[in-house]
Amino acid sequence: MGDGDGPPLRPDVTPRSVARSRPQKTAIIVAAAIVDRITAQGLHPGHVLPAERVLMEEYDVGRGTMREALRYLELQGVLTIKPGPKGGPVVAAPDSRHLASTFALLMQFAGTSFGAVIDARRSIEPVTASLAATQATSSPVGDQLLESVTSMEADLGDWDHFLDENRRFHDLVAWGSGNPIFGYLVNSLHWITDGTVLGIDYPLRFRRAVLDAHRRVAEAVKAADPEASHAAMTDHMEDTRRYFERRYPQVLDQQLKWEQFGGA
Repeated sequence: MGDGDGPPLRPDVTPRSVARSRPQKTAIIVAAAIVDRITAQGLHPGHVLPAERVLMEEYDVGRGTMREALRYLELQGVLTIKPGPKGGPVVAAPDSRHLASTFALLMQFAGTSFGAVIDARRSIEPVTASLAATQATSSPVGDQLLESVTSMEADLGDWDHFLDENRRFHDLVAWGSGNPIFGYLVNSLHWITDGTVLGIDYPLRFRRAVLDAHRRVAEAVKAADPEASHAAMTDHMEDTRRYFERRYPQVLDQQLKWEQFGGA
């Protein structure tokens, strides 16, 4: 219930009984079967699936249903459709950009602000840094983070390189936690919070501050020190929040729209 100062929180509590009472669309059942086929056979991106007519026979469905299933999988990043007489469905790999698009859609309906996403990262990323440090003695994450720092420093004046390396660093920390959920979650949120689509700029002075923060996190993870890693990432996230508060306070309050990130 709301407290009188605004609308009540939007719950996400559709009863399971409602979902069970509705028969699943045939196209979705076929799409799920194709995903099972891809994973069971260990098919990799670039593998060409049978032609549409062959899939129709194998799954015993009409052309309309099969095209709906393939289109759904294409939107999810599972497949690409190669045009032409020798074309057809080709296995792809869904990534965090697809999750970012879904998050953005839900956020628009919930009236979520850019600042709320920043705050979510402030809570999550120190945890991933701490977990990455616990994995550092048995994984290459520490060396990978230091390599990312070196790469960013080597071309700090290049805007695109800075953004790419910044994203890669946080991706490495999240995946280095050993939990793929953190990997997908953090990277998808990062597609939203780099803020470039909202007009946020990162001048050279700020990039240097980011570089120094990344170095502190990388050194702590490399040293396999969970507490220092957590503290270094917390400082980094807090500094980023303060930068937005000083330079872009209006953006923090801006409600996100799916159209801004649907093609992330």
